[in-house]
Amino acid sequence: MARVFSLAGHPRKGMSRLVFEASIMKFPKLFYADRRSAGAGASAALQQQATRVLRRVAHDLRLRSHEIVVQPSRRNLPTRVSLRTESLFVDVLHEPCQKQVALSFRTRRGRSDQTGGGENYVPLEQIESTRGYQSFLDGLRLAGGIDTSSGDRR
Repeated sequence: MARVFSLAGHPRKGMSRLVFEASIMKFPKLFYADRRSAGAGASAALQQQATRVLRRVAHDLRLRSHEIVVQPSRRNLPTRVSLRTESLFVDVLHEPCQKQVALSFRTRRGRSDQTGGGENYVPLEQIESTRGYQSFLDGLRLAGGIDTSSGDRR
């Protein structure tokens, strides 16, 4: 969301400036649906929507270098769509026995660290508000050591 402010009384009268604010993160209804009996089509749609959400997070963090990786579910492992940076993993997880997806993040030590630290789960309800989403982004910046101006590491 952008707000336009008039610069009345400023040497450049008639000019306006734009200030961007964090907006609400809206999750697709598919994230809340019960998918215990869902098929391959629902899994593909979930992966597509999770990729879209992680692209938005990467954009809002102003990340220059990142990758989004989809790992399909295996025997005891959930489907995982990951946003990977030099210092951080942000994952959207879906286990068939869960009703809704889970969002988590963890730190890592460089590109060679494929496991990272412990999972930090974030409830979707917490991120849906403007304030909650902004604090989530601030937490990711702090955990990953991400510079707010460029998206690079500090």
